[in-house]
Amino acid sequence: MIKFFRKIRYDLMEQNKTGKYFKYAIGEIVLVVIGILIALQINNLNESAKNKRQELVILENILQDLQNDKIGLNSIIERRASKVTSAKIMIGYYNGVKIDQLTDYYYHWTNVLIWEAHYPRNIAFKELVNSGNVSIIKNADIKNSLLDITASYEKLITIREHMYDDYTLFLYEPYSGMIDFGVGIKVWSNPNIKIELSEEDVNVALKSKTIKNGFTLASFNNSLLKEQLIEILNTVDVTINLIEKEINK
Repeated sequence: MIKFFRKIRYDLMEQNKTGKYFKYAIGEIVLVVIGILIALQINNLNESAKNKRQELVILENILQDLQNDKIGLNSIIERRASKVTSAKIMIGYYNGVKIDQLTDYYYHWTNVLIWEAHYPRNIAFKELVNSGNVSIIKNADIKNSLLDITASYEKLITIREHMYDDYTLFLYEPYSGMIDFGVGIKVWSNPNIKIELSEEDVNVALKSKTIKNGFTLASFNNSLLKEQLIEILNTVDVTINLIEKEINK
């Protein structure tokens, strides 16, 4: 093809048709430029298709993480609500409410003291952030929702760490010298268990203002964490819907 165009130019020059030669040369340049532009466009389309395939793979991995995270969130929300209920019952005992059975006291204080925490399932998005390739997610709503979830978890972890310090100071340390933790765990695991419980230990614990304050803080902090977890769960639900729509386009 190049030889063909070159021959035409030579023929025009030999025939002293300079005007036609320049017109032809300009036309040839235009054709070359158009060819380059078409090649670039094809390359851009191929690159765009490649990036889209990569984005969909990443979104599918993130979607799987979010679906697993949702299961964990529902579970820990239920547990936080249970701890709030038990903490309020314990506060009632410290305010003079009669304890019908010692197993009630042992069950509820153990239910509050058992440490449980939910750790986010965000492997795919975390790897994306660490690699600096967050921009591969083109849907701004999805990207912002994922960043909101990450920020909410960071805030929640800070509050949870503060709560653990409260637990240690107001509950774990005071109780460690009063009540057998092992007995409490047995009752918590099986409330109907037949086991000898110490009324004397309970009476000693009921005189501690430190422990009462501990249950007050436990009620407040578990309630706060529960509400934040619900907000995260709502954002996770929204993000799951956004990603599913993006994948199914």
